[in-house]
Amino acid sequence: MRIGVVGGTFDPVHLGHLVMGEEARVQLGLDRVLFLPAGQPWMKEGSPLSPANDRVQMLSLATASNPYFQVCLEEVNRPGPTYTVDTLTKLMEELRPETRIFFMVGQDAMQGFHCWKEPEKIMALCSLVVVERPGCGDVDLSAIADGEKVRAMAMPLIGISSTDVRRRAAEGLSLRYYVPDGVAEYIEAQGLYQGESERRETRRPVTASARKDHVDRLLQRAEALGALKYGDFTLTSGNKSKYYFDGRLLSLDPEGSRLIAEAMLPVLQAAGVEAVGGPTLGADPMVAAVAMLSGQQGRGIPGFIVRKGAKAHGTGQAIEGPLHPGSRVAIVDDTCSTGGSLFQAIEAAEVAGCSVVKVAALLDRNEGGSEELRRRGYDFVTLLQANPDGKVEVAQEA
Repeated sequence: MRIGVVGGTFDPVHLGHLVMGEEARVQLGLDRVLFLPAGQPWMKEGSPLSPANDRVQMLSLATASNPYFQVCLEEVNRPGPTYTVDTLTKLMEELRPETRIFFMVGQDAMQGFHCWKEPEKIMALCSLVVVERPGCGDVDLSAIADGEKVRAMAMPLIGISSTDVRRRAAEGLSLRYYVPDGVAEYIEAQGLYQGESERRETRRPVTASARKDHVDRLLQRAEALGALKYGDFTLTSGNKSKYYFDGRLLSLDPEGSRLIAEAMLPVLQAAGVEAVGGPTLGADPMVAAVAMLSGQQGRGIPGFIVRKGAKAHGTGQAIEGPLHPGSRVAIVDDTCSTGGSLFQAIEAAEVAGCSVVKVAALLDRNEGGSEELRRRGYDFVTLLQANPDGKVEVAQEA
């Protein structure tokens, strides 16, 4: 079997991508063409990128009419930075041994191929097909590998780029004949790229010192509200504690809610989170605060709520809210003790087909939950933590 792979951010997919896929199918005699949207491409770290769910939905609309085209979610489902060599290795493990992979590379990208992770292994895993791009000079393919492993592919030179499409959408211009009709309708319906140029130019990352200032003030607010008290307390578990923390008293306070969102949102954005949720009731106000602040900043992260048990009626769902399969999600809660409620929410999100790329809490009680989360491979962060003396303080990672 001969499989072609067309990778990219597809933000958004346009007609040039589709022409490339079809030309590759015809010229190379391919049995199938996989369109591979990137999750968190390492070479574009720090660059704004639309949520993977939107990019996948647009790709699905664009490729639906071609029976040879298929959307591959291998990279969007993988947490952390994505590398071509890892993707090709995984694909070869899943395909038949006799399968031959043809990986499409733009002529511009090929000029920096030597900087890719393990380029020699990539060459061993696939045949590279270098696609002509308007405005690019010639690339000496003989300097890379022999003709069996790398070849050029001529195709109609269509001067459309995703950057052009985003700009036109931001300016309210027609996208007809730039993207398939279904993609244009999706962009309009979802309000994608509206004001995009302004946001990409003016947004500034929150510095570590600014984030720590938010958490310092959050701790002060907790004490002022009585959400954090010191003394001798017996917890629900029966354990004794030198402090008592009422997370909802803090997260339902207007000032506390704002500080929580301002401290957490940059962490979630840095992880490429596309949805945020957690166990009811502790996570509910936190999720709402993060979703609202993200929307105000122009790149909304939708929220969802994980029920304590699945509905006994109707759809029987365990999750409430706009959560789509394939999303990169964060699970949050007001406290982390043994981690029971967090693990329940994580399991529900994973059963729904999502990847949990971040777990966060207002307060880590240091009762084993955070250690177990990290042991199982989850990226855990907390704003506040209890020290061995029973004093709550700003976490070092904050």
